[in-house]
Amino acid sequence: MIQWPAHSKITCLDSNDKVIAVSARSRLDLSDSLMLNRDEKKPLSCQIEVLTKSADWTTWNSINVKRIEDHIAYDLEFDGYKIKIDRISNPSRTLCSKPFRWKLEISADYDDTELGLDKKPIGTRFKVARSDASVKTIQSNIEKVFGLPRGSVCLLTPEAKKANLRSSIKSLRNKWKNS
Repeated sequence: MIQWPAHSKITCLDSNDKVIAVSARSRLDLSDSLMLNRDEKKPLSCQIEVLTKSADWTTWNSINVKRIEDHIAYDLEFDGYKIKIDRISNPSRTLCSKPFRWKLEISADYDDTELGLDKKPIGTRFKVARSDASVKTIQSNIEKVFGLPRGSVCLLTPEAKKANLRSSIKSLRNKWKNS
């Protein structure tokens, strides 16, 4: 999996420069943060700005800019979204501690052949949940996909207790595997 740079701050802004998502400790899942509670019929236009204080990232040269673009594309395409990425900033000798900005256009990728269903978005997951996703995110996704009321889905541990909403799917899988 492609990672965001260490010590980075990722901020997503709408067309009015209002913050719609921000990273915590260099972690941000774009598909969950931007698309989870959106009407997938309309594409989302937004901007993303990234800065990092990592010693491994000194300037916004074309290589570092491409690495971030690859991460953005991977994150969203992995969950079945189409992404158009346009650079607002230009690669240069600008320090990575200064924000670099892109414009994104994100839309659901409808591909009837993969699911064998009419008009079903592949952005709606029917496969394996990402291991780095939180329990809360997966519960919300299940509710959304199946049209269930909020709070009606609860993932359990092998001891039949509610799974911690902040824990990852990977840790929940390990609990079940080791039980």
